[in-house]
Amino acid sequence: MISVSQIQEAFEQVLEKDANRLAREIGFVKRERNLSGADFVQTLVFGWLEKGDASLERLTQVAQEREVTISAPGFSKRFTPQAAILLEKILGCLAQYRMRAETVDIPLLRRFSAVILEDSSSVTLPTVLVKVWRGCGGSRNASKSAVKIHVRWDVLSGELTGPILTDARVPDVRSPFKETSLPAWSLYIADLGYFDLAWLGQLAKRVDGEKRFFLMRLKGQVKLYWRTGKQIELHGLLPQQVGQAAQYGVLVGARARLPARLIMIRVPEDVAEQRQERLREDAKKDGKQVTEEQLYLAQWILLITNVPSKLMSMAEALILVRLRWQIELLFKLWKTYGQVDEWQTKKPWRILCEFYGKLIAMLLQHWLLLLGCWHDPHRSIVKAAEVIRRAALRLMAALHADASVARVLHSIQRSMRSGCRLNTRKTYPNTSQLLLDGLDWPIGELASLPMVEGSGET
Repeated sequence: MISVSQIQEAFEQVLEKDANRLAREIGFVKRERNLSGADFVQTLVFGWLEKGDASLERLTQVAQEREVTISAPGFSKRFTPQAAILLEKILGCLAQYRMRAETVDIPLLRRFSAVILEDSSSVTLPTVLVKVWRGCGGSRNASKSAVKIHVRWDVLSGELTGPILTDARVPDVRSPFKETSLPAWSLYIADLGYFDLAWLGQLAKRVDGEKRFFLMRLKGQVKLYWRTGKQIELHGLLPQQVGQAAQYGVLVGARARLPARLIMIRVPEDVAEQRQERLREDAKKDGKQVTEEQLYLAQWILLITNVPSKLMSMAEALILVRLRWQIELLFKLWKTYGQVDEWQTKKPWRILCEFYGKLIAMLLQHWLLLLGCWHDPHRSIVKAAEVIRRAALRLMAALHADASVARVLHSIQRSMRSGCRLNTRKTYPNTSQLLLDGLDWPIGELASLPMVEGSGET
């Protein structure tokens, strides 16, 4: 389990020892100067952790916490290809650590060994960086360079796998995590971009008596069959009354014939209209058109899962599938407050350094969130992140002094004990409210809630 000593050890190893070693190996530091690899990395990471839009001048002030005096023009010259490589390697070193908190006390989640969410988010870069990261193309004026951030997140223990970076043109269905096995008796939840029946079939295979589960929305145009082999006409099965639900044992896919439960729930008309509008907006962004079939099926929530009904009811499946939105809120936290996709310059290598540095800051922030407030089901990671930002420079100074890192970490823990909880909501309850209190709600009431949350907090 994550601890103060574990975080302190990782900080000292990667941000101090590895940073200095890699800086020499890469050629970022060619001879002893007043700015070491550790000085450079920590100035950027903790400077942007404190303030996502910290200017170059502000970063030179941050450097003073490590007793480094450097001018803004002098610091600007250090944003080189070697600096970008250094920061990317530091990110990779930190991503190798497995930081897990004690599992959160939510009985529904504890039925599984882990509840894994997977998603990605793309960041557009200047076209000149296309040889580093390749984008998806698109319109004539669009940048040809973009990077995709891939993450798996266990919302039971808080453990983050990744981030792993790829070219933005890599589709989610070719996730770099596909070769990474999931824990036995875990539950996997992802959006339609990860819908791959062949892979889900491999995931669901019982190995040595152990099983793994999935819960996903049904992808349009996928054929369904009865266990007898006869093809199913979906329209004939759909429940017609608002709030009505039905489930059947089916085989999914013409080739895969994946055994699964098909869960169908009719949503209220206003919810259906919201879902249809979102389909139109998403299609417009992608330069596509929504089909009449897609608009029609938006009146139902359609889920497939291999979790047996005795382990997860239809209402519980509806609550659990909403968890997928939590990882989007995580990316929102990284982009809105961490500003990993924003910068105050047009210089490409400085932009790339800023992207890597801020992403490192967000990973360290996540570790501190696990340490300080993961045990609370009603935690607000937005409010807790504010505590971390206020303590960022104290943590950096302590790391340099090689003295009181543990004291600062304990201080962050104490500060998160109050004022870092979600406000309860009656109209659109938080996911934590649903996980703990929504199990007794009628399924019709659950279906009337939008499948995404309106709040930026989680």
